[in-house]
Amino acid sequence: MQRTDMVMDVSVEIHCGTCGSANYSLPSDASDDGLLLCNDCSTRLGSVAELKAEMMDQALSRSAEALRREIDSSV
Repeated sequence: MQRTDMVMDVSVEIHCGTCGSANYSLPSDASDDGLLLCNDCSTRLGSVAELKAEMMDQALSRSAEALRREIDSSV
């Protein structure tokens, strides 16, 4: 079986649970324990580490979905 390296574009969406906005800013120090706040309603969105983990979870999930669709379409 031949392995080919694939590049896949995956977009992730992190939205405020209070107002639904995806408008937030990283803290100036951007350390993992820095806090993220929604720019629209000031709700605490979590830490930079939590944001990274959520982004990775979404990217892996969406990559797996895309791979399943690709495999299904080639059968």
